[in-house]
Amino acid sequence: MRITKAVVCVLAILAACAIALPIFHYVPLHDFVEYWTTAHVFIRGHNPYSIGTLMRFQQAAGWSEKQPLMVMSPPHFLPLLIPLGFMHSYVWARLIWWCMSLAMLGFATLTVWRFYGGDVDRQWIPLCVAAAFLPVWHCLAVGQIGPLLLLGIVGFMWFERRGYLFMAGTALALTTFKPHLFYLLWLALLLWSVHRREFRVVLGASFAASVGLLAAVIIDRGVLTQYFALIRSGYVWEYTSGAGGVLRSLLARQNHDLQFLPMIPGLAALAIYWRRHRLDWQWCDRIAAVLSLSVLTAPYGWPFDEVVLLVPVVMIAVESVYDRSRQKIFVGWLVALFAATLAGVLRYGDAVGMTVCATGVLAYLGFDSTMARKPESEAPEEDTALAA
Repeated sequence: MRITKAVVCVLAILAACAIALPIFHYVPLHDFVEYWTTAHVFIRGHNPYSIGTLMRFQQAAGWSEKQPLMVMSPPHFLPLLIPLGFMHSYVWARLIWWCMSLAMLGFATLTVWRFYGGDVDRQWIPLCVAAAFLPVWHCLAVGQIGPLLLLGIVGFMWFERRGYLFMAGTALALTTFKPHLFYLLWLALLLWSVHRREFRVVLGASFAASVGLLAAVIIDRGVLTQYFALIRSGYVWEYTSGAGGVLRSLLARQNHDLQFLPMIPGLAALAIYWRRHRLDWQWCDRIAAVLSLSVLTAPYGWPFDEVVLLVPVVMIAVESVYDRSRQKIFVGWLVALFAATLAGVLRYGDAVGMTVCATGVLAYLGFDSTMARKPESEAPEEDTALAA
């Protein structure tokens, strides 16, 4: 039976690739072009953070916008892109990237499902949940690195539960490719490490990031200087994103400080949350809320980054699957979230869409927490009803 399933999976993947390959010839250039061209620039010894250089490479690939798409991730991310530099066909590189992204999303989603006690025989449920979560479609469409970030979160959860804290840190280092999205998660980790006097997670993350940075510096000794030059160039302010981007659009687009304003309530909320739960802190119970709050109040981000919110979404699905009334509420919420996020993106742009999605997830976590804490006075009535 297992062999048959494996054969079916392989055949399904080959069929999907056969269908997808001609389609990718007509897919417009999206975010993946930044990774592909950056990889080619990097292995050739050029500046991977040069706007002019990336513009030339992307125009050669068919890019027609006024600005190139730049990799804003820190230098220790660059070594992971090296294989793309040896792929001369953009279409084949895009297809392989898409298959790997799909595999990482599927693996991470199923791992979260099992992590929170989901039934092995119902593993189709989390896959359906992922398919009904708009950021997944957005991420796969543009070829972003969200699945890699999600894999880092899931790896951290898996290793931490089993006590392999150094390995948990090395997995979590994947989130440093977009550290702004996880600023509250890293702050909570620091508070937890100091409170427990346990620094193996931090050491593991530092080690993994250092290895990546060393590899990048060996290939390009000036990569750090080049990265900071891009950060100071103001390129990032060409775009509005996240809750801060919504504020800039409403109040003053040129006021870059507004981009960071949502971090203030985010930090305050984490302080309250940590104070309330620090004595009984378990990452499996707290990571969903911290992650959702961090993404919502991050100073920079896009809807495709929110694939990491599959962690709280799948967690809620596990809790709802055996309660018929909660099932209906969850399904209705998931459909409404998809529609609201899509409407926000189409009508007002990515900044609004991202804010709507993260707000919806955080709001449902609050609702789900309230549902889980039923008044004790209801217990006797329930027992009586069951007895009857």
